[in-house]
Amino acid sequence: MHRVSKPLIVGIAVIFFGSIIVTEFKLYELIPHIDKMFHVGGGFIVAWFFIRLWTDHFKSFKKFQSFIISLSLAALVGFLWELAEYSTSLPIFTNYPIFSHYLYIGSITDTLGDLFADMFGAGLFTILRFCFKSTEENIRQLTP
Repeated sequence: MHRVSKPLIVGIAVIFFGSIIVTEFKLYELIPHIDKMFHVGGGFIVAWFFIRLWTDHFKSFKKFQSFIISLSLAALVGFLWELAEYSTSLPIFTNYPIFSHYLYIGSITDTLGDLFADMFGAGLFTILRFCFKSTEENIRQLTP
């Protein structure tokens, strides 16, 4: 659990505080596509979470395999999030406006853009991880 505590805490904080701040200050109306920024961040955090959770497994993968797995996991979590957003439009939830207040229902174009943003964030994390991991390994090899 210790491995995943940082990404888990950051993820929950971003969802909780991000939703409240964006809703209360009506930032969706002021900043176009602000939700895409949250989805990029979400994909970044999802990749961070799963790579930390399965560190031992990811060590055995080639870089391209790690990249594809990170994208796939971000797409899966993004799909589940979009499903949750869509489900708030179902009649069973219409009596609970709190759900539709914090989960925003868009078009299919919006949903596909959100999924792409999730995967972009995961790809960004994975590439940065490769860059910093390589730098860290190079420094370790140079020091006695």
